Amino acid sequence: MHIQTRIFIISMLFFVTVHGQIFRPGSYQLGPTDEGSANRQLGNAMVDMVNRDFLLFAGSGFGLNRTSDGGSTWTAFTSRDYGGKNGVTAIAFMDDSTLWISTAFDTTIRDLGSLDAGGGLSYTTNLGRTWTYIPQPVDRIDEKEYSPTTTIVQNLTFDIAFLDSTAWITSWGGGLRRSSDMGQTWEVVTTDGKPFDVNAGTNLGWRNHLAFSVMVENGNIWVGTADGISKSQDGGESWRRFTHQNQEIPISGNFVVALAHQAYTNTIWAATIEADTDTSELRAISKSENGGESWETMLKGNFTHNFAFDDSVVYVATDLGMYVSNDGGENWFILPEIRDYISGEEILGVEYFSAAVTNEGAFKRLWAGNEDGLGSTIDNGNTWKVHRSFRSTRGEDAPDAYAYPSPFSPSRHGYIRFQYDITRAGEVVIDIYDFSIDHVSTIREYESEPTDGTNDRSAKWDGKNNVGILVATGVYFFRLNVEGKITWGKLVVIN
Repeated sequence: MHIQTRIFIISMLFFVTVHGQIFRPGSYQLGPTDEGSANRQLGNAMVDMVNRDFLLFAGSGFGLNRTSDGGSTWTAFTSRDYGGKNGVTAIAFMDDSTLWISTAFDTTIRDLGSLDAGGGLSYTTNLGRTWTYIPQPVDRIDEKEYSPTTTIVQNLTFDIAFLDSTAWITSWGGGLRRSSDMGQTWEVVTTDGKPFDVNAGTNLGWRNHLAFSVMVENGNIWVGTADGISKSQDGGESWRRFTHQNQEIPISGNFVVALAHQAYTNTIWAATIEADTDTSELRAISKSENGGESWETMLKGNFTHNFAFDDSVVYVATDLGMYVSNDGGENWFILPEIRDYISGEEILGVEYFSAAVTNEGAFKRLWAGNEDGLGSTIDNGNTWKVHRSFRSTRGEDAPDAYAYPSPFSPSRHGYIRFQYDITRAGEVVIDIYDFSIDHVSTIREYESEPTDGTNDRSAKWDGKNNVGILVATGVYFFRLNVEGKITWGKLVVIN
C-alpha cells in the first residue's frame, strides 16, 4: 500500500469513529442469486431515491430498484447489469434523463478491519436497458500538484449532481471532483483554493476537502463538506463558504451530510451536524431563503439523512422519524407508523434514510425508506402500502416458514421476523424455545382474511422472554402453528 494511502486511511479511522452513523445504513453486498426478477425489490435499506414523475429509482446495499406503477411491480438491477461493484450509494438524473448511480462494497484491510470502498459509477440513457461503467476515480501515485488519493478504500461516492453536462461527485477519500466528458476523466476541485489534501495533520483545512453532499440549483453549485457549505455561481471557478463561525445567522454545524433545493419556494435545505471543533455547534436542519446569506435552524437534535418535496410541503428523513412541514418549517409533525392497510405488514424502526414523491396523475405518492423497507402513501400517511424484500414461503422450493435475520442481534436489528403465508383468517401462534427446549416466549398474531393475493405474512419478536428480559446469546428453536400446520425452525441470537 502506498504510504500516503495508508496515512489517509489511518487518519480517517478517527473521523469514521466520530461520525460513523452516516456511513453505513446497510452493508454493500451482493444479493441472493435469484434476484433481478420483476415484482421483487433488492434489499430493504433504501439509502437513496430519485424520481421523474411516476418513475421511482431506489438504491439499496443489494442493488438498484425501479418501479413505474406505485410499487405493484419492480425491475431490479445488480452489479451484473450496471457493472459497478455491489450496492448503490447515490442516484441522480441529468437534465436529459440520463441516470447515474454510484456503488460501494465492503473490503477488509490487514490491521484495519472492514472498510468501505468505492465500486465506481455507472450511467444509463435508456432507464437501465444498457449501462456504461466508470471505475472509481483515483489519482496517479506521481501526482505533484496535490496529495493524491491512490486507493478506492474509503473513497466511495456519496452524492452526484450535474451542471449542464458536467458531473460533480463527492467522496471522503477523493474529495470533490468534476467531469465534463461523462466520467472519462476527473478533475479535483477544492473550494478553499488550497491544494487537495485529506490527510489530517498535513493540511489545516483537511476537513473542508472531505466532501459529502453536492447539489445544483439555478446554475449554482453547492457543496457540503466536513467543514461547512461552499457555493459557486460560476461553474466552480470561485467559491463562497458558509460555516457556523463566519455568519451572524449561521448553519447549525459544519458537518453537512445532505443538501436539497425546494424549487417551489426557492429554499436551500441542509442537514448540518456538529463537527466536534466548536461546542456551540449542534445537529439540526439549516434553511436559507436568501441564497445562503442567513440560515434558520430547526428540528434541533435530529440527524437528517435526506429531503423530499411536494410543492410547498417538505419531507425530512431523520433518525427519529419522517417529519413533514407545510409551512416552511414553522411547524412539524411526524408521519404515523407504517403498516400496510391490507396485510398489516409493518415497517420497523424509526430511522429513515430516504424519501421521494412521485406524480401519478390524479395524486402524489410519498415514499419513505428505512432499514426495514419502503412505505408509500397517497393520503399523507393515513393509509400505507408496504414494499419489502423477502422470499415468499409459497414457492415450490421455499420453506413453509423461516426466521430472519439470523444471526439476530436485538440491539442492532430490534426485531427478528418469522415469515409464513396464510389462506384464511385465523390465529397464528409461534412458540420459542432455547437449546434445552425450555419454553422462552409465545407470539400470537391474528391474521385477517387475505385479499388481492396478499397471502404473505410475518410476525416479529424482540428477543425477550415472557417476563421481558433479553434472552442470552445462543441457538433457539421456534414452533409455528399456521392453520393447524406445525413448522419447526432454528435461529441464532447474538447479544
